[in-house]
Amino acid sequence: MAKIIVSCRFQKSAKDTADLIRYMATREGVERLPDTKKYKIATASQHDLILSVVKHFPQSKKFLEYDDFYAMPTRENANEFLDAVAERYADRADELKGLVSYISNRPGVEKLGSHGLFTQFDMSIDLNTVAERVAAHDGVIWTEVVSLRREDAERLHFNNADAWENLVRRNMNEIAKAHRIKVEDLEWYGAFHNTTHHPHIHLIIFSKGQEGFLSEKGIKELRRAFGQDIFRDEQYKLATIETGYRNELKDQLSELLQQIQLRQSIPNADYYLLLLKKIRDEVQQQKGKKLYGYLPKKTKKLVDFALREIAKDNSISQIYSKWNEINREKLSLYYDTKDKPDVPIEKNTELRSLKNLLIRTALGMNFNAQTKVNIARLGFLFSLLAKEIVNSAGRRLDELNIMMPLSDGKERSKIREKKQAHGQKEGSDTTGNGEEVYDSQAVEGILTMLDYLISLGYQDSAQNTEEQNPQTDYDFDTAYAEYLDEDDYDEDDDLDEYEQHFGFSM
Repeated sequence: MAKIIVSCRFQKSAKDTADLIRYMATREGVERLPDTKKYKIATASQHDLILSVVKHFPQSKKFLEYDDFYAMPTRENANEFLDAVAERYADRADELKGLVSYISNRPGVEKLGSHGLFTQFDMSIDLNTVAERVAAHDGVIWTEVVSLRREDAERLHFNNADAWENLVRRNMNEIAKAHRIKVEDLEWYGAFHNTTHHPHIHLIIFSKGQEGFLSEKGIKELRRAFGQDIFRDEQYKLATIETGYRNELKDQLSELLQQIQLRQSIPNADYYLLLLKKIRDEVQQQKGKKLYGYLPKKTKKLVDFALREIAKDNSISQIYSKWNEINREKLSLYYDTKDKPDVPIEKNTELRSLKNLLIRTALGMNFNAQTKVNIARLGFLFSLLAKEIVNSAGRRLDELNIMMPLSDGKERSKIREKKQAHGQKEGSDTTGNGEEVYDSQAVEGILTMLDYLISLGYQDSAQNTEEQNPQTDYDFDTAYAEYLDEDDYDEDDDLDEYEQHFGFSM
């Protein structure tokens, strides 16, 4: 459940709104049950009344007070819920006479003088004048409640009328925008109720000019505006962490794309090359800027699909999972994110830069590039190998000389000449002093490198007649067709379905 609840109702007839104005502005006193009673299980009459209330006002199930009662059906929680229904449906209280008789002056308003009513400007407010003015309004009137849990209200210092009054005043532009009312036409009145478990404000909102309109999207905008203001510090911390993961995602994708460009041996490299090549071929056909936002829908779908496939890379998927955890926590401050699925990475509006990174990489790649054999390096390795072979032969010759009897000076002279011919110093012996010693590991390394370079030469000769077309076991056509079938999301369409729990920045 979200930490802030915004409930909205509207009335086309204002005849009962005057009574609501007086009700929310003048209720006083906070009646609390003794500790010996408040934790007892709710009475049968409370249960029956709650069932009747919920049946008559189904929206009341969304109240924080109902969540508390459902989790722990005590007498105190039952009272809190019934009080909440009574004050939020005061204009329709005659529909539930049982509720009216049950409710007396329970949790009330923090008064500002003779009443608790406030508005945009510090001025004297005559309660009867405002009530009559609202009752005489012939347009739509919205009655709204913004509620917090007691622990959050105490921790964030929203346990007094001044804090709530300033909150509404700071967000006047957002309120007007959500209700589709010009700021200069917006008129509103509020009152703070410092109830036991859920401190909240009541708002009366209407337009002095052109009629407004409040949609589901507008309610979400209103909830987000209040939520981001109240939980500003917590939002900032979470948004900072989220930004770190977003940058880490971009760095990881850049590194992966670089490995693909260099034809390094990584899982699914051929498939990634195929995806980038298809992006290159498709984007090159488009006129204008080669950026995701300027591409036609068909091309966008291809880029989306490519990002989804490449983002299956283990390192990228792990980072994105962490991003989702933080984003879910951030949005849970004012949205109910329970049981909501993580948004696919390609549909996350905050990560559009990843799509442009794919496009830039694809356009900058040379898909004809071949891995060439370095002739100079090959010659150098052959030279080293020959030198090691000569040294080995010389050492073996010395060993044989020691084993052979030397009868006279002529034979020694011939052996000396042979050594000089092989570049060995006179007097070399089996200790190896004065000569370069044969290194079997060095020879093995040289031969391995020669093997690799020669194999590259074979690959080069096999590929030099046509453009490189990555071979892959993946069936791109089938996978892409399935993606298009299952994907009915359009970034240009209304994003309400996703806005509830994803993709918001501070």
